[in-house]
Amino acid sequence: MFRARHEKAANVLKAADDVVDLVLAYNPEEYNRFEAKVYELRQQLIRSTSRLTLRTTKKKTLFVRALFDYDPSKDKDLPARGLAFCYGDILHVTNASDDEWWQARRIVPGSDDGLGIIPSKNRIERKEKTRLKNVKFLSREADGKGSLERKKKSLFGRRLSLTRSSEKSKSLDGLSQEPVSNLEEPILTYEVVVQQELQYVRPLVLVGLLKEAISGDLILEYPDLFANCLPHTTRPKRDYEVDGQDYHFVASRQQMEEDIERGLFIEAGQYNGNLYGTSLASILRVASEDKHCILDVSPNAIKRLQMNGLYPITILVKPATISTIQAWNRRLNEGEARKVYENNLKLEQSYADYLTAIVIGDQAEEVYASVKDVIWNQSSSYIWVPADPFS
Repeated sequence: MFRARHEKAANVLKAADDVVDLVLAYNPEEYNRFEAKVYELRQQLIRSTSRLTLRTTKKKTLFVRALFDYDPSKDKDLPARGLAFCYGDILHVTNASDDEWWQARRIVPGSDDGLGIIPSKNRIERKEKTRLKNVKFLSREADGKGSLERKKKSLFGRRLSLTRSSEKSKSLDGLSQEPVSNLEEPILTYEVVVQQELQYVRPLVLVGLLKEAISGDLILEYPDLFANCLPHTTRPKRDYEVDGQDYHFVASRQQMEEDIERGLFIEAGQYNGNLYGTSLASILRVASEDKHCILDVSPNAIKRLQMNGLYPITILVKPATISTIQAWNRRLNEGEARKVYENNLKLEQSYADYLTAIVIGDQAEEVYASVKDVIWNQSSSYIWVPADPFS
């Protein structure tokens, strides 16, 4: 075995016998470096030829919200000074004419990060697709190696899985949804946004762990700023309940079904034969009192809020580690905590298009303080809302 450049290797092959055995090595990192080198050579050629023509490329500018974290120090292919950003940051892209790299600056009130280079939408999508292909390839390879071991285990009997039935929730989405398993997960890059002036107090949607505790603490600490949304139901009122205080009790099921069809509810469903729903009117009633209406709703409900001109502050609470979950709930063992952590990651994927911020912490007090900081920062009269998608 010897190492040779392509010219010498070609000569060796030409002088070889009729039969040549080739051993191929799968090396995606080497290919990515080769691809980056080709791109750099192409850019040099474009720059050199651009001096010979009078036609110039028109700069494309736009404002975007980042849907991922980017650390330029970890990007080996970066052609110039990079701009670091986190999920949820607003970026002013001053030049998006290049297919690979954009020029941008972060929009931070009271400061200026200066211009930097960020990867384009196309570049992020292409690299992520390549990464996913590599993951699937390695997964299939691991499955092939483990198939014989699984067959051996099956000879000694079938393993039975015991699952605990999950408790039904009253917060149901009445609209049908396609099974996620059959859909290709979208690659999150940037969301085009525009600035809009608000005439209302934004609702608050908390997602993930500690959301009940944080909601309760916010209402206790700031009763003049936060309130829960009162749901509607067709369930009969109990003797100790008060209409308009415990629920909005609806006497006619038919009427509530018609209101759901008319789009007056952002989320509705059935539980134990009774309808439950969160109405737009209830949310607006809280907002009219200059309070943040705290909601526990699905991504579809957030989409319906946006369609009705309401843009909630949506915050995902993410534990720093699996050990963090055990510290928050000491009744969980490591296996149970790992499952909770994985479920939280699935929530992050489900809500990714609608998250205002992701709060990661180790201490509950630290998380609560960070959630409040996000809310205060997002409570100005002007916010960035989704615009038309990329063409």
